[in-house]
Amino acid sequence: MAKEYLDELVIDGLDETHAANANVDDVAYPTMLLVDFIIDGSGSMWDFDAVMRDCLQHYKTSICNSKQADEMLVSKTIFNEVIQTGGYVAPEDLNTDYDTGGVTRLYDSIIERRQRLLDYKEQLENNGTNVRACMIILSDGYDNASNQRAGDARRAVEDLYSKEITVAFIAFGQDAFGIADTIGVKPKNVKEVTNDESALRRIIDLVSKSAISASKKASAGAAVDDGGFFDV
Repeated sequence: MAKEYLDELVIDGLDETHAANANVDDVAYPTMLLVDFIIDGSGSMWDFDAVMRDCLQHYKTSICNSKQADEMLVSKTIFNEVIQTGGYVAPEDLNTDYDTGGVTRLYDSIIERRQRLLDYKEQLENNGTNVRACMIILSDGYDNASNQRAGDARRAVEDLYSKEITVAFIAFGQDAFGIADTIGVKPKNVKEVTNDESALRRIIDLVSKSAISASKKASAGAAVDDGGFFDV
């Protein structure tokens, strides 16, 4: 019932410039990890524009330089008044642009990304690929503009969990503490950090290491969040 309800929700205000997915016929490995990174781009993140771009480039480079790069497809979504939704691409093709401004549409972004993740996962599976997936969310504060509600985002997270898809949450600053619990993210997959430059660099570095670790676990047949997504 939750799936049907979620599938009927319409999310507007999308920028689909980078929404194209890698062709499923070009996926050569038997097991792939989908990494969905959803990042707050609201006005309160303005001070971190340049740092975030550096961090995303580091994230991209780290994954590209890992032995797991060929077994991962990555996506990046930035949300504010517009949801800049991203497709699943090879790590070397990841767009690392980042800009801020306006409001926080956290709930809409989670719901929108759930559907895209599940749709592409199904396409890969129908083509014979074994797929594991994780969704990582970073926000510095509560939603203040989504059309959908916290309960809808929670249903989306619960639906992902029911399909053995990991959801992890980074609360970037005290204003975001507690959000993960509100939307049903498991405590073992939550990180609460201060909202300063050094903390941002450390946590994005951890995201890259965690994604690589998750890919190794997926290749070995283990759960992506075995022990906790950020435990590397």
